[in-house]
Amino acid sequence: MSPDTRWFLTGGGGQLADALEGLLDGEVFVTREEHLDLRDAAAVTAAVQAFRPNVVLHTAAYTDVDGAERAEEQARAVNVHGTRHIIDAVRGTSAQVVSFSTDYVFDGRKGAPYVEHDEPGPLNAYGRTKLAQERETLAWAHGTVIRTAWLFSATGRNFVRTILAAARERAAARIAEPLRVVDDQIGSPTYAGHLAATVVEALGEGLGPGIYHMAGGGACSWCELAREVVALAGLPVEVAPITTAQADRPAPRPAFTALTTERAIPQPPCWQDGVAAVMDELLDTR
Repeated sequence: MSPDTRWFLTGGGGQLADALEGLLDGEVFVTREEHLDLRDAAAVTAAVQAFRPNVVLHTAAYTDVDGAERAEEQARAVNVHGTRHIIDAVRGTSAQVVSFSTDYVFDGRKGAPYVEHDEPGPLNAYGRTKLAQERETLAWAHGTVIRTAWLFSATGRNFVRTILAAARERAAARIAEPLRVVDDQIGSPTYAGHLAATVVEALGEGLGPGIYHMAGGGACSWCELAREVVALAGLPVEVAPITTAQADRPAPRPAFTALTTERAIPQPPCWQDGVAAVMDELLDTR
């Protein structure tokens, strides 16, 4: 992208927004939830039109899967209406809106990695709101949807950090009870730093409107991901498999939502490389 590009980045403080911010050339305007409520159409319009962006990187979202199951309208207000407000704010311009979506728009019954043309069929409220967000984005002539999955980094609330904290606690207290982690959900864990670099590279190559899949290469279960974290941490903690039914979460989860692409676009490295990069940062004692 040109160094004159004006980037409007939503979701400041989040894993992906923070990773993107450090990679962008040009002028960058970053919004945070406490400064800009995406549900407020007038406020969104004022902020966007005052900055006059060339590209909107829309990473802000309601991402609490179980919370959305209990309060779908709250999730919809952010994910759907918030996206609509951004689109409305750029009307009359040629600004590209890049919106980030999820593997949870699929039902997990395909039995093979999903590509861009596969038919969505979300099982839960969160997935429904993200699919509706995609449709809002694609209704804009310059709308781009990037689907990713199982995002993690060295900051923020995410599965890798949660597992590391739990394993450290067990090791310190010498608790013999294993960590019990779901083993019958398969996906494509994605390091936010790798995703951000891939997105910037793809946009630099002229990524246009449409749907694109960008996720860590390969696939694993949550249990396998947890075992990778514990092994890299060198902790004497057992990770034992449980089923989705045993986990008993409010929102139904799809069984297999690994993502791959049918398009000639850059892709993040394999999920193991992402975990290794994050663990190097989390375990750095310097």
